[in-house]
Amino acid sequence: MREFIRLQLKLKWGFNRNNSKVSAIMTAVAAFLAVLVALGLVLALTYVLNAAFIKEEIDVSAKRLAGLYLTIIMIGLTIAATGMQMKRLYRPADLAITARFPLSPFKQFICYLILNYIDLAIYSAALVIPVMLMFGVAMKCITFVYLMGVLLGTLFMPLIPFALSIFIAIPVMYLVTLLERHTFVMLGVFIAVLVGAFILYDYILTALAQFFIHRNWEEGTLEIWNSLLTGLDTYYDPAYYLGNMIFFERFGLGIGVLLGASAALIAGGVALARIVCTSFRNKALDSGFGVRVKNTKEDSYSSSRAIFRYQFKEILRTRTYSYFYLGVAISTPVMVFFCNRLISMVGEAQIGPGFNFGTSMLVVAVFMAMICSFAGSILSVEGKKFYITKLVPVGYRKQLLIKGLLNIAVSLIALAISAIVMASLRFLNGAEMAVLLVTQAVLAVGLVFCGINLNLADPNLKPKANGEAEEINITYMLLIGLVVAALLGALCIILPDGAGRGTTAAYLIAVAIAVFFAAVNFVVFWFTADKKYRKIEV
Repeated sequence: MREFIRLQLKLKWGFNRNNSKVSAIMTAVAAFLAVLVALGLVLALTYVLNAAFIKEEIDVSAKRLAGLYLTIIMIGLTIAATGMQMKRLYRPADLAITARFPLSPFKQFICYLILNYIDLAIYSAALVIPVMLMFGVAMKCITFVYLMGVLLGTLFMPLIPFALSIFIAIPVMYLVTLLERHTFVMLGVFIAVLVGAFILYDYILTALAQFFIHRNWEEGTLEIWNSLLTGLDTYYDPAYYLGNMIFFERFGLGIGVLLGASAALIAGGVALARIVCTSFRNKALDSGFGVRVKNTKEDSYSSSRAIFRYQFKEILRTRTYSYFYLGVAISTPVMVFFCNRLISMVGEAQIGPGFNFGTSMLVVAVFMAMICSFAGSILSVEGKKFYITKLVPVGYRKQLLIKGLLNIAVSLIALAISAIVMASLRFLNGAEMAVLLVTQAVLAVGLVFCGINLNLADPNLKPKANGEAEEINITYMLLIGLVVAALLGALCIILPDGAGRGTTAAYLIAVAIAVFFAAVNFVVFWFTADKKYRKIEV
């Protein structure tokens, strides 16, 4: 069992010499930036709520406010733990291999539970320690006792999420199994969750922006936050007992409830999960790991239409694509609206009117970068099936053009709907809308061909778990797109002034940047695609 656990930990957390060092660095940079954003939000929100407390506008204390962050972290860990339980216990990608190990199914079951808890403990440390330290800085409550409390809280944090996830994973797993053949239903659920989370995030940022602009809270906002903090500070919230430990208030009660509740839940959950896990394992082994042969009929599609159709189906079959590519593309208009509203509010308060054009250019360019970044995996997503693309009687460059055309089409549809939303809400006038559409459409073409060029230069065709598109070029493309978006947004914000001077220059420069970026990437693609494609081997 110990060797099995050690092997699994090495596969997930160990460094593989075959992995790209650049990939590891880029992943670390992306994670670091995400942490900085989260900690910045914690610092700002804590400062604002503490200011309201000092003014006696809301009834809050350090412990009560800490309960808010601990509850959010606990919910996040519970969701992560539920995913771990489903992936390892009920839907293991390596069951065909582990079923042949000299280890009984029960021992493997226990090993997977231990692995899930270890992973959860690592995530707990990565979340609780920086968040609570930032909280302590904002509240000016960092002492030796507080630091010891944070360390204790980090150790005890995974208990309840782990215990709850064992129970939650079972109905969620059955629901996912029921809906997994209904791709559009799953996609719709994902989009609803994504948009909901974004709206909540926008609400928090808007509340903070209003405070820093007007140096005061709105009446309704105060009532909402006061009710939320009061509701979380109860015996029904596990974070309440964790807060007792961190601040050493009713310390024995906190430890007793956390240990007792988690022990009872884990004992009952493990007994139930073992029965369900054994059933799913046996069904997977009996059915040949879900392999089904589907009878197909010949069709009379042209080569271009067939490749286009195949690429679209590949998107729907691959979860990374269908969720984070199509999902983001479909929800982009909603997110563009909220981002525009927030940034315009801050910009007009600090800079003045006429800020909307630069804001819209920046926001839309960022979402175009997010959508087009998946062009960086056009080849990699083929995986071990890549050799088929070399056998079909269609030129390599033509195949790539057709695949790129699908990515461009998705981007332009999202752009068109976003433009309709902005026009209907009068964010922009007619000239501004025309310039934005032309610039972003050309930019999308450039980003797609840039992604194809990157993937041609460094195709990652190694087999991937569940056919997912785990490709470092997606990260590269996102960073490139964000840099271009920042450049466009900055120029369109800085050049025009209140009297309208510089507006025409901003229009021309924005279009010129997009055209230059697209032209360079298209020329590189046109003259190098065939040569690079021939050199690629599976």
